[in-house]
Amino acid sequence: MNCKYRFDVIVIGAGPAGSTAAYLLASHGYRVLILDKSTFPRGKLCGGLLTWKTVKLLENIFQTTTEFLKSIGVITCSTFKYQVVSNTGTSFKSRLDYPFHFVHRTAYDAFWLNLACRAGADFRSGEKVISLGHLNSEGKITTDKGNEFWGKFIFGADGAVSKVRGWLASKNFIHSDWKSNLATALEVLVPSRQTPALPDYPHIYFGHIPWGYAWCFPGNRFRAIGICGLNAKAGRFLRNGYKTFLDSIPISREHIPTPASHALPYGNYLTNPGYGNVLLLGDACGLADPLLGEGIYYAHKSSQLAAEAVERFYFEPPAALPEYARRLNQVINSELKYVYIGRQIIFSLPGAWPYRMLTSLLKIMPKKCEETIQGQRSFKWFRPV
Repeated sequence: MNCKYRFDVIVIGAGPAGSTAAYLLASHGYRVLILDKSTFPRGKLCGGLLTWKTVKLLENIFQTTTEFLKSIGVITCSTFKYQVVSNTGTSFKSRLDYPFHFVHRTAYDAFWLNLACRAGADFRSGEKVISLGHLNSEGKITTDKGNEFWGKFIFGADGAVSKVRGWLASKNFIHSDWKSNLATALEVLVPSRQTPALPDYPHIYFGHIPWGYAWCFPGNRFRAIGICGLNAKAGRFLRNGYKTFLDSIPISREHIPTPASHALPYGNYLTNPGYGNVLLLGDACGLADPLLGEGIYYAHKSSQLAAEAVERFYFEPPAALPEYARRLNQVINSELKYVYIGRQIIFSLPGAWPYRMLTSLLKIMPKKCEETIQGQRSFKWFRPV
């Protein structure tokens, strides 16, 4: 075996989850390899919202600030305003105490990947994983280029349609009802200069699709416009809902490219996040807000938890996954569980009632609701964290 192909940790996927884990471990002297089928920088559709909890986590992990991220163009827009809109024409508008920040994912993902490489991680682009094996003591990764890599630990950070998670499920190493809580999003990036009539702060729209929502998010160069819905409940309504949504906002159809679709975890978070020496992170583990779809925070946070578990139990590999699962369920899934319960209640209501219920909560206790979305309060009874 060629030793240059042996690593402490192999990370599959170079998005925020994979890059964060690679950065943390490489910074502490571990031999880390990142594999991704794409060449970076690469396009990535996403609303790109950074909440308060995300910013605080980035400050903690990377010792960075929002001012620096703005200065290099990673954060493209910040706003204290937001608006929630119904398809009936009514709306609720308010102002935050702490701003929402927005990023363009092409630049955002490339920035964290570059930091991981500067910390010492080895990155190989255009390497599509075709098989995994030997999961008890060392993991073996084979790519479409015929390369074989061996790692003491494998991190699956390859998104909502994760090859790693799919392989574990096909071997019955993990069990999850993944499809029942999977959503599909249709989204486009439209140059801001072509949408002067749209406001420069985020809008969330309800009523165009059951069991889902639409959005229009700002940016200095592009606006993210899209819609998503739970496949099992709203899949057949997605494209028609997208058309009626576009008809409701002040934008010319000639300026809107054909939308791209992508899968979105929407309540299918895993409580058993892997098998043996394989740990699943971020979207690959189903870690996204089951109501509003926020995923960037959970990508970074799950990676931090996984890296800490490996560092603590590097010499006791079988103990790393249980430690990661314990912390994941304690820190992340305990929150997602309550978001999921709320989602089930809200979207079960008929007609315009989901919008009415959400806006009623925002009117009755605006600060508690906003602080909960930002992460300053728990979704469990709005308790301070």
